[in-house]
Amino acid sequence: MSTKFSLYIVFYFAILTINSQRNLLEEEKSDDIIILHTNDVHCGINDTIGYDGVMLYKRELETKYKHVLLVDAGDHIQGGPISFLSKGEDIIQIMNTMGYDAVTIGNHEFDYKIEHLMELNKTLNSGYICANICWKNKKPIFPPYKIIELDNNIKIGFIGVTTPQSFTRTYLHNLIGDEDKYDFLLGNNGTELYDTIQNYIDELRNEINVDYVIILSHLGYGGDVKYEFTSKGLLANIKGVDAIIDGHSHLEYNSAFKDKENKSVYIIQTGTKLKKVGKLTLKRGNDIDSNITSELINEIPLFPNYTNSYQVNRGGINRYVDKNIYDLIESITKKYSSQFNVEIGHTDFDLLINKGNARLTFFEENPLGDLVTDAIKNITNTDISMMMSLFISGSIKSGNISYKNILDILSASSRMIIKEMKGKDILDILELSASFLPEASYKFLQVSGIKFTVDENIKSPVEFDDIQDFVRVNGERRVSDVYIGDEKLDENKIYKIATDDYISYGGGGYTMINKNNVVDDTEKVDSNILKDYIKDVLNENIPDIYKSGQGRIKIIKKSDDSNQKSNSFIVYFSELSLVLISLLF
Repeated sequence: MSTKFSLYIVFYFAILTINSQRNLLEEEKSDDIIILHTNDVHCGINDTIGYDGVMLYKRELETKYKHVLLVDAGDHIQGGPISFLSKGEDIIQIMNTMGYDAVTIGNHEFDYKIEHLMELNKTLNSGYICANICWKNKKPIFPPYKIIELDNNIKIGFIGVTTPQSFTRTYLHNLIGDEDKYDFLLGNNGTELYDTIQNYIDELRNEINVDYVIILSHLGYGGDVKYEFTSKGLLANIKGVDAIIDGHSHLEYNSAFKDKENKSVYIIQTGTKLKKVGKLTLKRGNDIDSNITSELINEIPLFPNYTNSYQVNRGGINRYVDKNIYDLIESITKKYSSQFNVEIGHTDFDLLINKGNARLTFFEENPLGDLVTDAIKNITNTDISMMMSLFISGSIKSGNISYKNILDILSASSRMIIKEMKGKDILDILELSASFLPEASYKFLQVSGIKFTVDENIKSPVEFDDIQDFVRVNGERRVSDVYIGDEKLDENKIYKIATDDYISYGGGGYTMINKNNVVDDTEKVDSNILKDYIKDVLNENIPDIYKSGQGRIKIIKKSDDSNQKSNSFIVYFSELSLVLISLLF
C-alpha cells in the first residue's frame, strides 16, 4: 500500500470521526426552542448589555440548544448620533451581522420618512413584518407575518403589530397629508385591529398549520395610550397566540395575562437601550403543547466553551461581549469620530435634565431647556420657540462641549417648523403643556420668548379624544399672565412660532398647532441650530444666565399637597416609555 493511499485512508476516517462527533454533539443539544428578543434599542448599540452582549449570549446558547432565534419588537434605527448620521443604515448592518430572524416596525422607524423605511426594508436581511401598516384599501404594505421552519417540521409564525397611534406617536411630517394613503387600522375602538390580527392567527393555525404563534408587538401599555391599542387590550380580544413580545412603552415586564378564551399568555418587554434581553423558551417534551417560560436577562453569563468573548467595562461594570460585533461597532463609531470630537464651546457649570430618577424637564422650566429654545428662537428669528421636553434627552457637564455632546442632548435631531398662529391657539398650547401638572409628562414644553403662570390648584380644563389628541379647553384656565416678550399676549394677534417637527404636525396631541399653516419648513435641525448658537452667538461660552431657570414658567403649587411632586417622579417612567425617540418615546 502506497504512502499516498494510506494518507487518504487516514484522512477519510478522520472526517468520518469528526462528523460523527459533530452529530453526537448536535444530538446532545436540547430540543427546546430559544427566542431571544430585544425592543426599543434606540441606538443603544453599546449601552449596558449592547448588541455585542446580545450576540455573545446567542452564540453561547447555540452551544446548548439546537434552535436559537433572535427577534426585535421595533424602535431600533433612531435615538442616537450614529443612527441620526446614518439614518439607521449602520443599525441595520449590525442587525444583519447578528442574524435577526424576525423584526417588526416601531413608530420611530418612520422618523427618516416612510420611503426611507421601505429602502431599509430591502437591506434588512430578515425583512420587516407588520400586519397593520396598510394602504388605504387595508392591504398590508409589509408582510403581515413570517414563518420560520425548524427541523422535524416545526413551524413558528411571527405576526408583526405596531401602534395604530403612529399618526400621533411619530414624526407626522413623514406621514401627514397621507392619511388618505395609509391606514394603521385605528377604527372601531380597536375592533378593526383585533379582527385583522385574529384572521392572521387563524390563517397560520388552520391553513399553514404552524406549531406556535408569537406576536411581535410595538404596542406597550401604560401612560396615555388608550387601552384598546395596548398589548393587553389586544390580547384580551384575540385567541390562539402563544406569547406577545412587546415594545413601545420602555417598561420591563414579564407576566401572563388572559386572552379572549381566558388562557394565560406571556406579555414580555425588556425596557429600552438593551438594559435587558428577553429569553422566551418553548419547551419541547413528548407533546407539542409543552410549557412556555420567559425571563429577562440583565447580565450575560460567560459560558466556558465559547471562546470569542471579550471583556469591556460599561458604567463601572465588567461585561462580556462578542468580539466580532464589538469590533464592528467600534469600526462604525470610528467612522464618525472626526465629527464627534469637534469642539463646539465650553461651560463652567453643569446643565442637567435629571435629578435622581426625575426628568426635570418634564414638569418645570429647565436651564438646558432655556438654552435649546433660545437657540431655536434666535436662529429662526421668531417671536416664540417651543420644544417638547421628550426631545431634550441629554445633559451637559462642565468643561468642553463636543459635537457628540450636542447630538446626545438632541438625539432625535428634529427639524424646526415655523408657523403663524393667533394668541388664542398659543394659550391652548400652554394649557395642554401644563395639563398633567403636578405629574411629569414628556409633553411638557420648554419655551423661549414667552412667560406665563400655571396654577395647579385649578383642575386642567383640557379635553382629549380617545387617542389623547387635544379637542378643546372647557372650563377655567390654569394658565394666566402670559407675556410675549414684554407685552401681554393678545388672543387675536398673529405670532410667529418655531416648534419641533413632531408637535408642529400634531404629535403629542398638539392638534391646535397642526391646524395652522406652515410659514417655513426650515430644514434646520435642532442639533445643528444649538451648535451654531453656541459657536457663533454665544462665542463658544455658555453664559451664567443659564445656571438656573429664568422665570419663564411660574408654577403655583397645590396648597394641600406639597409632596405630590416627589410622588410624580414615578409617573415619569410610564410617560417616557410612550415614544421615544431617544428617545420614544
